[in-house]
Amino acid sequence: MKLGFTSLMSTQNIIDDLEFAIKNNFNAFEISLDWEQNWDLKPKVLKKIKELSKENDIHLNVHSAYFLPTSAIHPKVRETVIKIIKAGIVLANKVDAHHITVHAGFKESLIKEKNYEALIKTLTELVKFGKKFDVNIGLENHAIPHFPCFYVKDLLKVVNSIEDLKLTLDIGHVNVTGIPFPEYYEKVKGFVEDIHVHDNDGKSDQHRSLGEGNINFNQVLKGFKKNNYNGPFILEIFTYENLIKSRDIFLRIWNEI
Repeated sequence: MKLGFTSLMSTQNIIDDLEFAIKNNFNAFEISLDWEQNWDLKPKVLKKIKELSKENDIHLNVHSAYFLPTSAIHPKVRETVIKIIKAGIVLANKVDAHHITVHAGFKESLIKEKNYEALIKTLTELVKFGKKFDVNIGLENHAIPHFPCFYVKDLLKVVNSIEDLKLTLDIGHVNVTGIPFPEYYEKVKGFVEDIHVHDNDGKSDQHRSLGEGNINFNQVLKGFKKNNYNGPFILEIFTYENLIKSRDIFLRIWNEI
């Protein structure tokens, strides 16, 4: 089973985060391009990430910036977004990661279908580009109702439109939809390649430590075991202290079910 976390904004040093992962027996790590300090990682840093991950059997993923307007309908904006995410794909290849998570963008048009047409067009190009570098694209489900891919039917419409598109399933985001997790997971499980883990009260996306919200992780993890999904599970929790706390809760539940 692969359990890890995403690089933090607060530490300002991705190598510190990776070394923390190694020291504390995590075996997965996500390079977050959400944070400004990771936008221009130097070749020597990428080399160090690759070496440390290989030496310590750490599974690597990449996360493109969540704020990119991936469903942009303006062609010039779409062109820029694609260029930025393609750079993330190349980065993934350089550290021997084979998955990059992409968010679905924002509602930009009064006509909903225009955003979905643009999103599908963008993701189709990214999937094709990713194949050249052996990097899969994982579309993440949204946490805000009026944004693309919040509802499972819309998420499925996109993944069913693009051959070889994968999903990054965010447990906390599913909880905000109000749909019981087993029901949601049953619909999308065939596409899932990565899992994001955090807790909330079901009202908004809060990224709380496990046990601080109302998600039934016993039920959730049972569903993964039943379907032989063993990770990666990426904790999206943003302090070292809370990562350790959440890791311990996750492992206790995983080992008991």
